[in-house]
Amino acid sequence: MAGEYAFISVPRKSNNSGRATGKKNYIILFRWDDVATFTKDEKGVRVTAFALQASKKPIGVYATQSTINVYETAEGDDDARGFIQHVDFEHPGSEVEFKEFLNNNVNENLGAIVINCAGDDCKIAGTPCTPLKMSTAEGQDNNEANKTTINLASSLRGDTLGVIAKSLIPLTDDDTVNSVLGLTGAESSQGGGV
Repeated sequence: MAGEYAFISVPRKSNNSGRATGKKNYIILFRWDDVATFTKDEKGVRVTAFALQASKKPIGVYATQSTINVYETAEGDDDARGFIQHVDFEHPGSEVEFKEFLNNNVNENLGAIVINCAGDDCKIAGTPCTPLKMSTAEGQDNNEANKTTINLASSLRGDTLGVIAKSLIPLTDDDTVNSVLGLTGAESSQGGGV
């Protein structure tokens, strides 16, 4: 089949491939229970369709830009290896709305999308069967800082992080966040249904 993975060489894309890339300072979070459509291509990385149920929207959570880290780690025994997906970030301050977010999502099955400052490919962490969980949320309010460090991680091994085109990302519930992230309203062209 044309879309299946072929065992081919993977050369360096550019002289600066390893350079750190800037990320937009909002993490898009959504609950997997709210997702109506989620499919990947035959290679298991690129998302080909993504839509939330008609009445649902993702949210944007502010993150200190330099602290955003989205990555995967391979682990497991022979014949059982897979990837644990992670999204780590710091949120400055300790406002009531952020505490409410933590308290009401600590046990939810979450997904996260991180948008780079350049390019159309964004990273999506979590899947319906390997969602992200809030593995730690550590607050600090002392003479050095007032912040919360969040670590989201999948609790089961699965595929590597996904890649989603910015055009597939639905609008969040906040117009300012949408503007900062450059979102234009994917849900109108993606529709609902499974």
